Amino acid sequence: MGVRDLFSSGRTPRMAGDKIQRGVSIFVVGLLFSMIVVSVLLALSSGNGGAGVTAFLLFVAASAVGAALGFLFGLPRARAAEASEAAANDGRAATFYLTNSNLIKVSDWLTTIVIGLGLVNLGKVVPSLRSLARALHDPLGATAYAGVVGISLLIIGLLAGLILNYLWTSIRVRELLEEAERQNRQTVPDLSNQTLAEARQAASRSNVTLLVPDGVPDNALVTRQAVPPGATVPSGTAVAISTVEMPDLRP
Repeated sequence: MGVRDLFSSGRTPRMAGDKIQRGVSIFVVGLLFSMIVVSVLLALSSGNGGAGVTAFLLFVAASAVGAALGFLFGLPRARAAEASEAAANDGRAATFYLTNSNLIKVSDWLTTIVIGLGLVNLGKVVPSLRSLARALHDPLGATAYAGVVGISLLIIGLLAGLILNYLWTSIRVRELLEEAERQNRQTVPDLSNQTLAEARQAASRSNVTLLVPDGVPDNALVTRQAVPPGATVPSGTAVAISTVEMPDLRP
């Protein structure tokens, strides 16, 4: 998506993920532009070009930390329980791979830790912010408002990165994962009353494989299939079939 597409009103997003991606992109561009303006003004008012660079780097660092937290908190959960239940009901594997839930566990742990530490140390927030403001006073130009500017940039960057990346991850990434899952799943065709050769062609078109005993001729008739027709399975799933050999009617 280019900069021209961000502000184009003629293109209407079709999905929620497109809308949130466009909105987040516009907001990020606006934040970066505003941050550049603030950095330039700070450098001019303090007479120190390093103060502007320091302010910009503080904002970028805080945004990166917030974006990482937003990604962990917004990471979509896989329906592992539903997949396991489906596999138990029809006696076959619901998918070839299990979704790695390590990041989901880390997200749960971090949420609990952050909330717990925040409540325990709530009374230390104001003194800590004052100490941080004093530490940022000289790097940001040593003006009377340098500490306040530094704290404001850190808070705004952290919250902006967290909220924007949380929205993008929870909506856009979920849609991309679901689309990839849909593209990787196939519908099992009805193979009954077809010859083995016809069944193989139908299975090839549906991107599934057949489990056939050795030595079965191509003119054998398929009488039963292990996976029912119309079932949705991962691409490449093996479908066992039963056949009966047709009599040779040639003279």
